[in-house]
Amino acid sequence: MSLTRNITPRLVASYAAGGFIAAIFLDSLQFKFTGHPTPQHIFTKLRDWSGIDLFYPAGPWIIGLGELLSALLVLLVPLTLRFVGLARLAPVSQVLGGLAAVAIMTGAISFHLFTPLGIATPTAWENGQIVEEGSFLFVAAGITWMCSALILVLRGREALRVIKLLQEENAVTSHV
Repeated sequence: MSLTRNITPRLVASYAAGGFIAAIFLDSLQFKFTGHPTPQHIFTKLRDWSGIDLFYPAGPWIIGLGELLSALLVLLVPLTLRFVGLARLAPVSQVLGGLAAVAIMTGAISFHLFTPLGIATPTAWENGQIVEEGSFLFVAAGITWMCSALILVLRGREALRVIKLLQEENAVTSHV
């Protein structure tokens, strides 16, 4: 089976959006999973503001695992499915990953806009002190949210058709 069969601009756009999401999410794991001061600052600030102890120290791990799952679903799993001849399942994977990414980024954007966290977050540290702040994380969250929404628009109907077809196939085989 050819990997290049049925390559359309819509498909290329969905994989490009998935690539951006995966790059952002996978890059962030090095910070969330190592105790870096930026996620510690963000999640501690949210914990102190909300009074919800789950924000820190569990927050970076929970969000990091969600981002890892989303990155796999929007890019690696669909590419693998295409490679092994199960390309028809790829839109379902991308849509599930896109839904997870939209949820995670909606939370991130909301916390930046509607809590004391604010748009500017620490970008550089020296001796445990913030030496520089910027809006990179907020901007990245916004672009990631848009890429996630794009995947849902581009692949949503196709994913629903695949799910319906799988249900029909299952109904036929269960009655045989």
